[in-house]
Amino acid sequence: MSVKVFVVAVALVSLAFAGCENMGSNTKKGVGIGGVLGAVAGGVVGHNTGGHGVEGALIGGAVGAGAGALIGSGIDDEAKVAPQTILATSAASTQLTILKVVDMVKQGMPDDVVIDEIQKTGSVFDMDEQTVQYLKDNKVSDKVIGFMVSTKK
Repeated sequence: MSVKVFVVAVALVSLAFAGCENMGSNTKKGVGIGGVLGAVAGGVVGHNTGGHGVEGALIGGAVGAGAGALIGSGIDDEAKVAPQTILATSAASTQLTILKVVDMVKQGMPDDVVIDEIQKTGSVFDMDEQTVQYLKDNKVSDKVIGFMVSTKK
């Protein structure tokens, strides 16, 4: 019986780590943690119910490793999507302010770059005479001011 248990244990461990190269870090952690916790729980339950603790540990370890892998894989998948979602929503939701436009000009950004940023962020400006004068006083070009005026809907 112990040779049979050993062969099953080696087979399960081999299967658990066969895909490690392609697994994300959370999937690997899930396999390890789930496998250990499942093995401990299975061994205790198997021993306390009058069965064989080793067989219970093997079954528990396999089930725990599988469950941990599924959970970890889900976390890895979310981690891949999150940065893309953040980049897409941050560009659309971060509207430029008058102060940011002035700051960009003071940093020496060309007019076309400033206008491109206004377009990418979907910024809309409510321009009055005082705002236009403020922009001119801070060396914002007529080209950029004209574009900013055109953003009001």
